[in-house]
Amino acid sequence: MSHTFFAMIPPLSRGVLILALALGMTAALPSLSCARKAAAKPARQEAAQPQEPTSIWQPLITRLAAEGQDKAALKRLFATLPEHITPAPMGRKMLELYRSKFMPAKPDMQQPRPKYYKGTVTQANAEKCRAFLQQHETAFAEAEETFGVPRHVAVSLLFVETRLGANVGRVSALYTLASMALSTTPDMLGQWLGKLPEDYQTNLPWMREIAPKRAEWAYKELRALTAHMMRDQIAPESIPGSIYGAIGMCQFMPSNIALYGADGNHDGHVDLYTPADAIASLSRYLKEHGWKPGITREEQHAVLKTYNKSDTYAATILALSDVVLGGPVPPDAE
Repeated sequence: MSHTFFAMIPPLSRGVLILALALGMTAALPSLSCARKAAAKPARQEAAQPQEPTSIWQPLITRLAAEGQDKAALKRLFATLPEHITPAPMGRKMLELYRSKFMPAKPDMQQPRPKYYKGTVTQANAEKCRAFLQQHETAFAEAEETFGVPRHVAVSLLFVETRLGANVGRVSALYTLASMALSTTPDMLGQWLGKLPEDYQTNLPWMREIAPKRAEWAYKELRALTAHMMRDQIAPESIPGSIYGAIGMCQFMPSNIALYGADGNHDGHVDLYTPADAIASLSRYLKEHGWKPGITREEQHAVLKTYNKSDTYAATILALSDVVLGGPVPPDAE
């Protein structure tokens, strides 16, 4: 399974990386994480890197090392990150929470939530799912036998989450979570403060209370991510994530990997960017949360909502899975 991250990058991107390293432009590395989407398997970490992490990351390195993680390995991981945190993930989260608490939509202005995600439950997408099922028939069959989750449901979940791995994120999950973990005060949100109402300062006490709580949540996910990266020998450049650090084709938060990650291709590593591992892992998750053969449609819906709390999410997966099996597209899915 092992190939180095450098060997996995397409020739054009490889040239960019060589130039960046030659010029000492280490900050350019996270932007190359999108190359991960083109790679079927994760890059294994190289031996010690010559560069040192910038001082901004030292508090995280110190804390993680104090909690038992290898300090030298942590330094190699954080040395790949830029010299400054990005305020985007915490800024986006705080804006989301602020609007929910202080700017709720008026009852007469609230729009009803759609039953299905627009443009998702279609014959064309079902055909993509069927082709993916055929391509990875062995992995789906083994996961279904082991965990009892039907393949047409598993592939539909993968489609809704990342379009079967085509959209796994663009920014290093390590960078996202490390930045959030350090964003403990509102003044670290930068330009995101400008997206709040002009009178946001009246609610600064609330923001000062919430920011460190969200930062602590991010730290726990960061700790799980670094443990996964060291355990499964995955380089940070090859592990992009969502806006809040979910990773892989099945979009697990890092803390779920140790609990539900499964080695579907039996290579000794859990790599959620590899179809077999993603299929096995999401199936294990669903089984552990109550999926079993013979449960009702309502019970299936409830289990899927443990993956994502949205009713629209669960209904979309089940409707798409019906079409994958050959059923019609629901009239209200158009």
